[in-house]
Amino acid sequence: MKTNAVRLLDVKKIPYETVNYKINKDNYDAEQIALDNNIPQHLLYKTLICMGVDKEIIVAVLPANKQLSIKKLEKIAGIKQIDLLPTEDLMVKIGYIRGGCSPIAMKKKFPVYIHSSTAANTTVWINAGKKGILLKMLLEDIILITDGQLVDISR
Repeated sequence: MKTNAVRLLDVKKIPYETVNYKINKDNYDAEQIALDNNIPQHLLYKTLICMGVDKEIIVAVLPANKQLSIKKLEKIAGIKQIDLLPTEDLMVKIGYIRGGCSPIAMKKKFPVYIHSSTAANTTVWINAGKKGILLKMLLEDIILITDGQLVDISR
């Protein structure tokens, strides 16, 4: 099945590989998914959808083994008081559901901040926009397709 992220990558002729992964029950913990699927935790990237005080959407992308620093994200984005977007608002706001969020091909173009711990020419795994499917691709291509900024957003 082609997701919106896969369709956009095809249109832009950006190379990727789709990889199916197993989910244990409703456990979407990125570190556990990496372990269960033999993917290095620092190379499996998770997508966290945040919202600023004025309801603006901010996308944070970071390795499974890192934790988001809201304070760093607020400073970098120039937004006071950022929180995670409530799960029930994901589909309406960005077009993806929990466990299937990709920073690629959301409903609108949102600012994307990608944690800078990995070299841009490294192959990483990121959600393809559906539970159970990952994209294996170069980090620099994720930066390109999302207009993402490489920044330090972990604590």
